[in-house]
Amino acid sequence: MVYIGFSKQSHKLYARVLCKNFRHCAPVIGDGKNFLLYQFVHRNKIAVIPITRRDLSILHKFGWQFIEYRGNINSNIKNKPWTCVQFTKQVCNIKSVRIQTPYGLFRYLEKK
Repeated sequence: MVYIGFSKQSHKLYARVLCKNFRHCAPVIGDGKNFLLYQFVHRNKIAVIPITRRDLSILHKFGWQFIEYRGNINSNIKNKPWTCVQFTKQVCNIKSVRIQTPYGLFRYLEKK
């Protein structure tokens, strides 16, 4: 089970300037009870945060929105992504170069 989480808050300056609706995205991978949130920190660091279904509901109360992704996932990332969107696209095997912001990724996943 894979969810893609979208947040309206970010500590990164370029995200606050360039991204209008959503400013951060992160893949959440797991089974029905336990999940792993892959948080993009910077180019060489991806933080893996273990969470539960209850934590997902808490994040939802704090403004996160989640979309269930039913496609294939990529477990080994070879090149280092520069943004959270590039990282999420690599995990979800999305090859579209038109998707550059979290809101663009959100609209793309909503259509699927």
